Parts: sequence; C-alpha cells; structure tokens
Amino acid sequence: MTNPLPTLLPGAEPFFYRGGPVGCLCLHGFMASPAEVRWFGQHLAAQSFTVYGPRLAGHGTHYRDMARMRWMDWHADALDGYHLLRGCCEKVFVAGLSMGGALALLLGAGLPVDGLVVMAAPAQFTDWRMTYAHLIRYVLPYTDQGDSTDLPQIIRQEQARRGEPVLGRVRYDRWSSAAVAQLYRLVEAARSRLPDVTAPLLLVYSEADETVPLDSQSLIAGQVGSAVVEQHVLRRSGHILVQDVERETVFKLAADFIAAQAARPQP
Repeated sequence: MTNPLPTLLPGAEPFFYRGGPVGCLCLHGFMASPAEVRWFGQHLAAQSFTVYGPRLAGHGTHYRDMARMRWMDWHADALDGYHLLRGCCEKVFVAGLSMGGALALLLGAGLPVDGLVVMAAPAQFTDWRMTYAHLIRYVLPYTDQGDSTDLPQIIRQEQARRGEPVLGRVRYDRWSSAAVAQLYRLVEAARSRLPDVTAPLLLVYSEADETVPLDSQSLIAGQVGSAVVEQHVLRRSGHILVQDVERETVFKLAADFIAAQAARPQP
C-alpha cells in the first residue's frame, strides 16, 4: 500500500536556532523551501539572534501539493512563526525573499514587528501569464520551470565547501498554475496594505534580477508608512539573493540592520 502521507525533500526541513532576545523569522520564496534561506538564517544565528525558518505549506514535499494551496495558507504559516518567536523573544524581525518578502510586508502591516528585511519581493507583475494564471490553470495545470542558470552550480559548490550534502537548489521544477494564481493574489494583497507598514524597513534588490525588476523596490519604498526605509541595490546577483554570488553582502546588510534597529530604545 502506498503511503499517502507527505515526506519532505532532503534539505527542505524547517530550522530553528536558539539565540538571544532578538528573533528573526526567515521566509523562503515561491516553489522553494527553507533551504533557500538557511545560510541566511545561520549567519543571523551567528550574531546571537534567535532564528526560525518555517516551511510554507505545500513546499518541499511534492509539486502536486501546491495545487491545493491558497495564499492564506502561506500567510498562516508566517503568522505562526511570528507568534512562536514573539513568545520567546523581546523583539521580532521578519525577513523574506521574493514571495517571503511579500509575506513579511503583510505581517508588518498587521502586527507590531520591530523591523522588516524585504529581499527581491515583487510588488506588481507585468507578465500577462501571472495575471491570467487563474484561467491558464484549466488548460495547463502544470508547467516546467527548471533552473537553467548557473545558480544551481553556485549553490552546489558552496554546499560542498560548507561540508553539506550537495543537493543544489531544493525547489520544484514543475509549477502548479493554480499556485501561481495564488501568488498573484498574495502580491496584490501585500501591495494593498503597504500604507499600513510602519516598521523600519530594509529593501534589498538587484539590477541583474530578471524575475523581479527594481521598479518593485521603488514602489514599495514610496508607498509604505515607515519612517526608516533603507534601500540597497546589488549589481551581479540574480533573483535568489541569499544564495547567489553576493549573498555575503546580503547577510551583512540584514544583520547590521537588525542589530541597529534592535538597539534603538522602545518608543
């Protein structure tokens, strides 16, 4: 009898690093897994922060699981993570890559977070396939989205250097069109709540990102209600900033921002 219970892909496990009173929630991107932000989380943990990287629903198991997900499921996972850290930390920061960044903005719009680190998060889509994904799913339920860039090899080399299992990217190469439609709705929801975001905000994007253009960075910066908005633009990285060639720069930017904001006195 086939076991109907899902199993996790190697490397897709969530992670938790117990540190000091400053907590950081690390949210991975669409069709990826906690592996995407694990090195980022480890760097934050090395600065004595308490770090949690959840696995968002439907990710890291089997690509077909994504077809039944709704964007509210991913938001609920992020919400659980926030409250887990709030229960054991004095201050809580939320950091997210891509879709994880959109979730971070949503959390920041409705909860008392101490700061947000948003990396390569989309604020709008210009690709018509995103707009009509809710219809495309009836014709093409799944599409092949393998990574043909040099990023998988960059990741494998770094995994080997770190003495980790050499897995490459831990993500789905087949994408559910229904899930893409949910991503579109999530980004729309996050964009509508930008004026409600008042926490200190760090935005990190890249000129070489062919997935999310720099327009999203300026759109977010111009619409949030945050008094503190730091913006940084990388030159060589693709979309997955926390695993690409400038990852150490991203790690330092985020750690320095969190440390600086955590040191500020409570209002």
